[in-house]
Amino acid sequence: MPSSKPQSNHDMTWIIGGVVILLIVLFARQSLIPAKVDKRGIEPPADAFFQSNIANEPGPLLVKFGAEWCGPCKSLDKALASYSESKDSLKVVFVDTDQQPGLAAHYGVRGIPHSFLFKNGKIIDDRIGSMSIGQIKKWVASQNDL
Repeated sequence: MPSSKPQSNHDMTWIIGGVVILLIVLFARQSLIPAKVDKRGIEPPADAFFQSNIANEPGPLLVKFGAEWCGPCKSLDKALASYSESKDSLKVVFVDTDQQPGLAAHYGVRGIPHSFLFKNGKIIDDRIGSMSIGQIKKWVASQNDL
């Protein structure tokens, strides 16, 4: 019956080498995935849609990334429609990830709906998932930068 112990120092070297390579790959992968706080340093894209609808907006605005086929996006759209009718609302911009995949990739949108609060073309905060109108109001109110 074969033993599960390494047969020689050569086998142990391969095991250690494999573990080291795995750790390097995991560390490199983690370094490539931006953390939430790093998003605030993302340079605005030279995208015409972004420039005309988001970057040139003088005040704060809420940008929602989603798609027509997405159920949670439709739910959030209803809440955002109600929110936009309230007196304390921000301008809301809807970005369809199917029509603007480059813009979605630029901001690291991996799941939808993904909402961002922008001010002067820069990200203040973001949230992933659907929200109720109350959650939207609370989120916007929690941002002192707006």
